[in-house]
Amino acid sequence: MTSNKSFYMSVWRWHFYAGLYSIPFLMMLAITGLIMLYSPVAERWTNQDLYYVDQVNNSPISFDKQKDLVVAAYPEDQIKTLFVPNDINEATRFQVIQNGEAYSVFVDPYQEKVLGELGISDSIYAWADDTHGTFMLGLTGDRMIEIAVSFTILLVITGVFLWWPRSGMTFKEALSITRHKGRLFWRNLHSVIGVWLSVILIFFCLSGLAWASVWGGSLLQAWSTFPMGKSAKNVSSTLTHQDLNVKGLKQVPWGLEQSTLPESDSEIVQAVNKSTTAANIPHMTLDNIVFAAKEIGFTQFQVFIPQSETGVFTASASSMSKDIENATDDRTVHFDQYTGEVLADVGYEDYSLAAKAMAVGISLHMGQWGIWNYIVNTLFCLGIITICITGVVMWWIRRPTSKVRLGAPTKPKNLTTWKQAVWFILPVSLLFPLGAAAMIGVLIFDRILLFTIPKARALFD
Repeated sequence: MTSNKSFYMSVWRWHFYAGLYSIPFLMMLAITGLIMLYSPVAERWTNQDLYYVDQVNNSPISFDKQKDLVVAAYPEDQIKTLFVPNDINEATRFQVIQNGEAYSVFVDPYQEKVLGELGISDSIYAWADDTHGTFMLGLTGDRMIEIAVSFTILLVITGVFLWWPRSGMTFKEALSITRHKGRLFWRNLHSVIGVWLSVILIFFCLSGLAWASVWGGSLLQAWSTFPMGKSAKNVSSTLTHQDLNVKGLKQVPWGLEQSTLPESDSEIVQAVNKSTTAANIPHMTLDNIVFAAKEIGFTQFQVFIPQSETGVFTASASSMSKDIENATDDRTVHFDQYTGEVLADVGYEDYSLAAKAMAVGISLHMGQWGIWNYIVNTLFCLGIITICITGVVMWWIRRPTSKVRLGAPTKPKNLTTWKQAVWFILPVSLLFPLGAAAMIGVLIFDRILLFTIPKARALFD
């Protein structure tokens, strides 16, 4: 019995310290997640004069002429992407890069005029995305969040253990919020909501970690990237699909971000380099590419415009860029800018198993599967905020007021350190190296540093 109680206290202590680090990040992730979920809807609703045209007639001007209007309005800037309207009432949208910042520029194809612009890089969505992914601290923030999310896996494991019904309590009773008072009420609310959300929370952790620099970028994504070099005849030595993204917005499917970009026909490129004038070299137009994309099945999509003489036109429809809702319909096709030849055609069915799982997972994570996905994600974010608040309230109620102490659960006296830690470090370390490294750091801090500083030991005991 004493051993069981000691193990319970050990689990509780790990749960406390994991929460101590993770709660600020979880609050931030939930709040910014809600902002990212609803800000695109709010932007479209509050800027209907840009997103939609007033009058529709039967003769819209060509996409190339629309691009010329944008070039005339932004002569010094880079025209990067065309978003093909999905409805005749929608304005055509171009992405323009101005001094490194990205803007959406809207064109009325019937009135033949530029309607205006909206910032992308400085939008509230971009701010929330940067905060959500890096805490606005760059790579350092990215790794701090990766540790917090890894610790959240530990929180779920230890939390379910602490919640598990004991002393004759049924699962039905354990899953119900009972009418306790004081700290028991807050503990019951915290644990029941936590258990109900545990599976979804693990899912959000795993899909979110797909973007993290170590577990996502260096491990999982690197191993799961589509091998463009085996599919396309010519590929870039320096550019990847990630270069198609603009500052403040991810538009390329996860499984393609690290994949190299194809290049247009090398012989024609050499002819361009030797030619005194480019007028003699045939080029595909935007309208040619839009027509070709629709001929092979695209409906709502965007076209990335070549930025160099070796570049390609890329037609892309993905849930990542919100072109489509269903990630299993992802498709990216690259066209030679001179001949219109299809250089590569990559769909969901071509992704690796991990890339398929992440494509679906990320689109669910971002709420791309319709109104039910919005509702679930909203309730989930509100639930996470509630868990964080109730955890702080519980600590505040039980914190010691007579001494300067953190109020951590009492350290067990009859279990060795490795027995306390191995159950939690092992499953996390097998998958999440940064989380495991942080946990080992906690053990070193707990066993070595605190024993050399008596005042610090008193604070943490």
